[in-house]
Amino acid sequence: MIDVRLFANLAFSANGRQAEFRVNARPGLTVQDVADQEGIASGEVQMILVNGRRARLDTFLADGDRLGLFPAVGGG
Repeated sequence: MIDVRLFANLAFSANGRQAEFRVNARPGLTVQDVADQEGIASGEVQMILVNGRRARLDTFLADGDRLGLFPAVGGG
């Protein structure tokens, strides 16, 4: 299983997306696949962490990984 955590506005959407969930690991699974499954457009994701390290949408995921997806954030 892969633990997924969505941050800020990625965690809240009209489709009832959960902030934390798990997905089944399978050969060839990428961060993009998880984002697509959750209806998250690649342009919405600003930062990706896999096991606490920066990653990209084409990063492959493995059983036991922790995936965090972050949107662009700003402050004032």
